[in-house]
Amino acid sequence: MNEFELIDDVMPDVPSADPGKVAEARARVLNGGRRRRFSAWTGVLVASAATVAVIGAIAVVPRLGGGPVATVTQTSAEEVLSAAADRLARRQEVTGGRYWRREMEQVYRQRINVGGREFVAEDRIRDVLWNGIDRNKVMVFSGLDTRPFTAADRAEWEKAGSPRLCGSDTDCRNDMIPMGKTRYLVSSEEEGLKQSTLELSVRELLDLPHDPAELKEKLLSYWPAEREAMKDTQSARVKLPAQDYWLWGLGERLLLDAPTTPGTRAAVYRMLAGLPGVRVADGIRDVEGRVGVAILRGGANGEGEEQIVIDRETGDLLATQDMLPVPPADQGNIPPGIVYMSMVIKKLGWTDDEPVIPEGCGPDQKERCLR
Repeated sequence: MNEFELIDDVMPDVPSADPGKVAEARARVLNGGRRRRFSAWTGVLVASAATVAVIGAIAVVPRLGGGPVATVTQTSAEEVLSAAADRLARRQEVTGGRYWRREMEQVYRQRINVGGREFVAEDRIRDVLWNGIDRNKVMVFSGLDTRPFTAADRAEWEKAGSPRLCGSDTDCRNDMIPMGKTRYLVSSEEEGLKQSTLELSVRELLDLPHDPAELKEKLLSYWPAEREAMKDTQSARVKLPAQDYWLWGLGERLLLDAPTTPGTRAAVYRMLAGLPGVRVADGIRDVEGRVGVAILRGGANGEGEEQIVIDRETGDLLATQDMLPVPPADQGNIPPGIVYMSMVIKKLGWTDDEPVIPEGCGPDQKERCLR
C-alpha cells in the first residue's frame, strides 16, 4: 500500500497522485464544479508566467594606463540554475542513516465568502515523511493553523462575524487534518516511491542516474505502462496527460517525496528545465520570502503556473508552488495573482533518529491514528 492509498483509506476525499487522476482533478478545479470543500491535498493546477530575470555579477578587468576597473556582467537565470545544480551534485551526502526524513509545510490559500463578505484564508499543515531501506514508511500530518491572509482579509473576516476557520475542512467536521491535532500513517512495509504502475524501492531511488539525459531515458522507460494504466482511469472529459506533463509530475515527486541523492536531484532540475515550454527565472520568492532561481511551467492564456524554487547557493529545493495569473472560470475560491498552494521544505536529509509513533498507530490501525 502506498502513501496515497493510505491517505485515501483514511480521507476518501483526497485525490490520488496517479497522474491521470491528477489531470482530471486539475480539469475539475479549472472548469468549475461545486465541491463541499477545497481539498488541501489536491496539489494540482499547473503553474504561471514569469520573465527570465538576470542578476549582475561584478568582474574586475585591467584598465589601460591605470589600475583595474569593475565592470558589470550579466548572468542569465539558466547559468544561475546550472551553477546551483553543479554545487548540489558535488555534495557528498551521508546516506547511512536509518531514515531519509523530509519535513515541509503545506500552505493553501483560498477565498471564502461569508454573509456577502469575501476574504482569503491561509491554511498550514506540517507534513513529515520518514523513509528508509527495509523500514516502514511513516507519514505525520499536523494541522497548524488557519487565519486570514492579509490585514485587509482579517478586516473582512471580522466584519463577517469572525467565523470559525477550519483549514480545508470548511464544514469543521474534522474528518481530514484537524487543526491542532496530528494524524499518523504507517505503511506495512518499505515503500520507496509508488505512482500507478511505477514502483521504485529505496535502493532503486538511490541508484537513479546523475546525468539528466540518462535519468530522462530511465524514467521514460516506465511511461508506456503508465500510459496504458491511465487510459483505464481517465474521464472522457479529460485528455490523457502528455508524456512531458507526466515527466514533470514525476520529477516533482522525486524532489519532494523520494530519498534521491544530490546528484539525482541536480539531474532532475536539469531534466525539467529542458522540457518543452519550461522556463527558468531568477529572483522568485517562495511563500516564506526566500529568494531563489525557479523552474517554471505553464502560465500562458490564463492557465496556472507551477514553480520549483531552488536555493541559488546550495542548490537545495526551497519549495514547489502554484499560482494563477487570472481568475479561472467558475472557480472563484482560488485567488489569482498570489501563490495559492505551496510545499515549503523545512528539512531534508538522512538521520539516525526514529519517528515517534503513538501506541495503536501501527499499519493496521491507521484509521484511529489521530492524536
